[in-house]
Amino acid sequence: MTGPIGRFWRRLHIGRNPLARTSDRVEAALLFVVMLGLLVAIPLALFAGSQTYGGQLAVSEEQRASRHLVTATLIEDAPTPVPATEGAFSTSGSAGVHATWTYNGGEPKTGIVAADPGATAGTTVPVWINEAGDPVPAPISSTDAATTGALAGIFAWLVAALVLTATYWITRFVLDRRRAARWEAEWAALGDRWARS
Repeated sequence: MTGPIGRFWRRLHIGRNPLARTSDRVEAALLFVVMLGLLVAIPLALFAGSQTYGGQLAVSEEQRASRHLVTATLIEDAPTPVPATEGAFSTSGSAGVHATWTYNGGEPKTGIVAADPGATAGTTVPVWINEAGDPVPAPISSTDAATTGALAGIFAWLVAALVLTATYWITRFVLDRRRAARWEAEWAALGDRWARS
């Protein structure tokens, strides 16, 4: 077996090589544990993502029960896009504009809502409100919940991979330092023996 896969296999599987040192066997065992840990981390990451997704769905249902979508009417013009630099315009997606809407069976309410830049007074915009009639962010969608769950699972696996990989490389660094020190000591002893003969 040649190439990177062959080198990896030889590092992982020392076998009965008589030249293998104890530190080589420790390194191989640790590499095996790291690979096993990366595989075990997959179902744990899936569990973390699934729990996060379930939690986000519960929050979404709670928000949908307490938030309502109404139509607000702008009572002033929204600011128009302003040139940010020569030939380019500000890319602000929405602006805060005074508007009016009704809630709780017809009670009027006035406040600031998001509107497209350049929208004129009298334009209607959809607004999510809470029980008090105040504007609130839209409820978490099922897509947002799924995205958050997937990101949580990926993040959990990446953290596990980072910890395992860092442990392997730190241990390997320590083993390499010890091997180099031992190699140097053996060369020094051999040099003294040659000098005496």
